[in-house]
Amino acid sequence: MDPARAGQLYTEAIAATERSGDQLRTCLLHNNAADHALRTGNLPAARAHLDQAAKAMRAIGHDSHSVPLNRGWMLREENDTEGAQSMFEAALRISRRNADRSGLACASLGLACLAADRGDWLRAAALHGAAQAFVDQIAEPWQVLEERYRRDSLRKIRTSFGEEQSGRAYAKGMTLTLDEALDLALGRTRSG
Repeated sequence: MDPARAGQLYTEAIAATERSGDQLRTCLLHNNAADHALRTGNLPAARAHLDQAAKAMRAIGHDSHSVPLNRGWMLREENDTEGAQSMFEAALRISRRNADRSGLACASLGLACLAADRGDWLRAAALHGAAQAFVDQIAEPWQVLEERYRRDSLRKIRTSFGEEQSGRAYAKGMTLTLDEALDLALGRTRSG
């Protein structure tokens, strides 16, 4: 999709879908529009789309990690670390319940970035490794937004914690079992 026209195209698609009454598609389109708004740095638009996506999700009882995940990224951008933490943990729990490895990867990545933001380098590096292991299991690349957050966070970890230490923690994170990774992500165990 042409990034310059994406906003207009999302607006048109959302209007048509809302007229049809298709709440699931409305939820998906608002969530995708929020993702686009996050990529372009338009936080007010991201918030508005996520509010509408959540409303549509509730209307049909849809249970997906995508809306809380994007809300987590938005809150992180707004420096609301507690809110972001809550949203990433919700996305992680939904993904676990739905056996969704992609959601597990993205939610773990969000929690890894928050750990790095707080200077919890060991936990952050291990969570990045766990997130990468989830992505490797589904053989899909990171999406544009997640790849940018991942790259920036890993750079910060390596600079502050050191290449060798961060590399060891990352490698350990890649070997965690599902339950160990979830425990680490939810702060139920130490990363060391």
